This record gives sequence, structure tokens and C-alpha cells, in this order.
Amino acid sequence: MTSHPVLQQPALDQRTLRDAFGAFPSGVVAVAASVKGQLTGIAASSFTSVSIDPPLVSFSVATTSSTWPLLREADRLGLSVLADHHDVVCRQLAGPREERFAGLPFKVTGNGAVLLDEAVATYDCSIHEEVVAGDHVIVLLEVHEVGSGDGEHPLVFHRSAFAKLHRDDLDPARLDGRINGADVDRGSDHSESKEDAA
Repeated sequence: MTSHPVLQQPALDQRTLRDAFGAFPSGVVAVAASVKGQLTGIAASSFTSVSIDPPLVSFSVATTSSTWPLLREADRLGLSVLADHHDVVCRQLAGPREERFAGLPFKVTGNGAVLLDEAVATYDCSIHEEVVAGDHVIVLLEVHEVGSGDGEHPLVFHRSAFAKLHRDDLDPARLDGRINGADVDRGSDHSESKEDAA
């Protein structure tokens, strides 16, 4: 049997990889809690929904984070989807720990989750599982309660900068199909098909 030489792939350039990752736009969430009476929080652009049944979401945090070891001690974590006027808030959450919540309207639940009043949506969660993945930890969270804030449109993080949603020239109709292998929720305003009505 003839053996073929294995071609060695060149190492990925980290800057090129970061740029490629940045091509995918995402929202930003504040992950926050009151831990032993101290407000603690971070901003994360890696938030994603995972499962409806059971209700799970996730985000990733760098293994070098000095805040996550404190935050993970909380009984409950509050996740707040930042609104499009929260660009300053996002920068504030990345600043000095003692100033991260200065001047921000928020509430603390009885379980210690911290939720921003002006968020687009909020999630009261507990840690379900942590998975070390390279230089990050994937944090899988069980959702116990959801809510909405005063924010209308989410903040968008794209190519290492903030942006806003613009849908003026897009088809406003709800999706009619499948994403992630599951039916898209068409909403209550979707008209019944002839088969549904029969």
C-alpha cells in the first residue's frame, strides 16, 4: 500500500482569525450578579440561545478573565440584552470593576441576579455546565425567568465596533421555514395555511 505524505497546514494567523470571527455580527449581553453584596458583571458578545426544552442559553468567557471566578459564585446570573443606546454601558462594563454599575438603572432579584432596566430582554439564569474550550470557557445556563426592558432594538457588535439594526430595505415578513433544523416560530399574526384551516 502506498502511503501519501500528510500536508501540514500552516498555523492560522491570529489577526486574520479575529477578523474572520468579527465578520459575524452579534448582540451583546451584560452578565451580572450581586455576589456577597458586591455588584459584579461583564459584557459578552458570544451569547446565544441553545435549547427551548429545557430552556438553555450560553456565552463564552476568556479563561484569563479576573471577573468570571467571582461571578460564577453567584446563585443566579442576570443576563440583559443591551439596547442600541448601550454602547457606553458596554464600555463601562469593561472598565474598572467598582465603576461598572455607576449611574445605571437596574434591579437585583431576590436570588441576586442583576438585570438592567433598559435592556431589550432579560434572563434570570443559573449555571448548568461549564466547558473549557481552548482559551475560553463555554458557560451553559439554565433559564428560570425571562423579561423585557424598555429597550426596543439591540446593540450590534460587528468587526470590533458597535452598530445598529437597519431593516428599511429588507423583507419585513416573518421567516417561513426552518433554522437550526427546527421550525421558525411564525408568531400569532401568521395567517393559517389552507391545510391548517381545513
